[in-house]
Amino acid sequence: MNARTTWQQHTQMRIFIAPGLLLGTVLLLLTLFGCSGVPISYYDATTYSQLTSLKAEATFLVESFDTKPVGQNLGAIDKVTLDFRKAYEYEYGKGNPNSDTTKQFKIIQGLFDSDVKDYKEDGPQVLGKNYFREASVVLGQAFDIAIATENLKNKDKR
Repeated sequence: MNARTTWQQHTQMRIFIAPGLLLGTVLLLLTLFGCSGVPISYYDATTYSQLTSLKAEATFLVESFDTKPVGQNLGAIDKVTLDFRKAYEYEYGKGNPNSDTTKQFKIIQGLFDSDVKDYKEDGPQVLGKNYFREASVVLGQAFDIAIATENLKNKDKR
């Protein structure tokens, strides 16, 4: 077995294992944070709108990492990163009853940041031509959990 074969096997394992392992970890963390004993938080249409909008923007952007060079996406990466920070600050400002959503935003932003780091450091040339399409699916699933959590909140605020 030569060094090239070892590198190819490592790359192939990284491509196939990373999204599945990452998804399992994300689902576990989001479930734990979503079920923790925090005070009741009420449904917020702004939060729902931010989550759905960010999901569309972030997953579309990450999917484009397979085909576009880093230089073409820097502006979009900065925009989505800023949108994440705005959404997080909005959630954080609602206080402790909203800590579950705040934690979910941090986890999702961490996934996005990790995808950006992989894109800038390795790109599809090393990770494979469909790596980021799969990473986009995992990111979208994390958003789906946060969106579902928001939908389950008590909408009967009086």
